[in-house]
Amino acid sequence: MSLKIRPAQLKDLGAIEALFREQDREAAGRSASFRQLASRRLWFLLNHTFASVLPLASPADHVFVGEDGRRSGIQGFVQAETAPGGRPWQLLNLSLAPGLDRFAAGTALLDHLCNEGLARGVTRFIVRVGVGDPVADLFRARGFRAVGVEQALLAESVSRRQAPEVPGWRAMRKSDQLSLYLLYRAVTPKEVVEVLASSFKEWRDTFQLGWWTGAVPRPVRRRQFVVDRVEVIGWLGITPGGGGRPLILGLMARPEPRDLLAAIVQQGLAYVAERHPGPVWCSLRQNDQEAIALLQREGFEVIASQLLMFKELALKVPARRRVPLGEKRLVPQYG
Repeated sequence: MSLKIRPAQLKDLGAIEALFREQDREAAGRSASFRQLASRRLWFLLNHTFASVLPLASPADHVFVGEDGRRSGIQGFVQAETAPGGRPWQLLNLSLAPGLDRFAAGTALLDHLCNEGLARGVTRFIVRVGVGDPVADLFRARGFRAVGVEQALLAESVSRRQAPEVPGWRAMRKSDQLSLYLLYRAVTPKEVVEVLASSFKEWRDTFQLGWWTGAVPRPVRRRQFVVDRVEVIGWLGITPGGGGRPLILGLMARPEPRDLLAAIVQQGLAYVAERHPGPVWCSLRQNDQEAIALLQREGFEVIASQLLMFKELALKVPARRRVPLGEKRLVPQYG
């Protein structure tokens, strides 16, 4: 089987949506639990409404569809978005029609997407895949490497509480960005830093646009706080929800002093319960076990675990041609 791959068009929207839903039903028919299906749908809702799946409203989206001459209609599609700052590309969807050779068809779509990225100067590709999802094997076979596991936690509501006194607690200022970047590098595994934001400029571009939430940014006002004790040693970010989306909570703290993280969690939950009642979402990595345990004690439930995977490609640049001495023009000298 050979897929003919082309950019998606407006007329493809119905077929793409039908294919996406068909694959969703197929996953339900396998052994996926209700929690896995619910978390997948919630993650998709946090990242995109389906109306924005085609690259019509935003130049940041790249969608390619595959057609097979022996079958009618679209047989698969792959979607990526340009990360804040222009690079890398983050893969959002890879869907294939049932009955296809999933490895061959998936390989064709992935390779086409990567080649399109290379043609635009993109060398790094990121994807988040559910732990245990068979599609992870396809990504590994095409050179993607897992650098971390992210845990998605959700609470239907947060109870009201008295906010504790946290010395150094204040609203974040623009001048705190460099200090916050140093905190980010101190508490984030090196391999994750190198993939997501290996320089201050990359981190600033992604952070300002909200990529720290693990979801596509939305046009809402975020509130951010820091714990400043000569240096910034803790941070809390809050992105209000709405339209069926939960509020998104972001956390960072140095391991010392020991009570710092617990104080930030309590301060954040008190703020959320008072001003933004409703469901709360938080995405943490496997190295944040203390934060995960603290949130679980507050009623949060781990509803999804996903691998953060990336692929790095070498950008081919035409080499300079050596000019033989005999071909060089003689330049007259004066003086």
